[in-house]
Amino acid sequence: MASSNNRLVYLAIAWVCTFCVGCTDGPFFQLKKINPYLQRQWKKDREKAVVFSQRVEEMRLLRGQIGTMPEEDQAYWIGKLGEIVKTETSPELRREAVLTLAQVNQQPESVTILSQLSKDKNDKVRLAVVAALSGGKDGAGKGSAGSNDGVSTATLLAMATSDANNNVRLSATRALGSHDTPQVREFLGKQLDDRNIAMRFQASQALEQMTGKRYGGDIDAWRSYLAGQDIPEPKASFAQSIESLFLRR
Repeated sequence: MASSNNRLVYLAIAWVCTFCVGCTDGPFFQLKKINPYLQRQWKKDREKAVVFSQRVEEMRLLRGQIGTMPEEDQAYWIGKLGEIVKTETSPELRREAVLTLAQVNQQPESVTILSQLSKDKNDKVRLAVVAALSGGKDGAGKGSAGSNDGVSTATLLAMATSDANNNVRLSATRALGSHDTPQVREFLGKQLDDRNIAMRFQASQALEQMTGKRYGGDIDAWRSYLAGQDIPEPKASFAQSIESLFLRR
């Protein structure tokens, strides 16, 4: 019984000593002594986190300025961004690069890089590419990578046709509304017969943007219009009239 009590006392003393040492030298003293590799790894991880956040901040700073730079400065930074995305392992930073390139999507070099990134393995990066090439408000550039740009049109058509991600295909189809070419009209007409109701809707929305016609979800009316028939537009409801009033401001 005595020996058992003695063992308990020794354990208590050892625990108190360990606790006191921890208080004196820091809570991780024993851990650092046992596993110095872990301490070094934590330091590296902290350094990586700081570097990542700084790079994101710098990319966003560039995004806010590149659109107002002289063309020679834009060309320099577009080239730098092209170099970055070739080796960048972080999909978030590649996406930040795409959003920055979107600000200068009127520059052919920028469109070329965006077209290359349309095959990026990350879905969010490719969705950002769609927005950058759309030529609409989501593109956000000074100019438009729109209907007169064969590279951006061909890129969006390829994404709308064969991208592995359904959301990317839908977004690319909708973005084609700002790319009015015979090939795009033919593609959108075919999408009106797609089994996916979401695809049919996006195709009709793209056609509405492209043509100014307001057939809404009336697929038969769109088919007839694309076939060359003069189809009267339905009268807008009161709610649609109010919506149109605000959108025109």
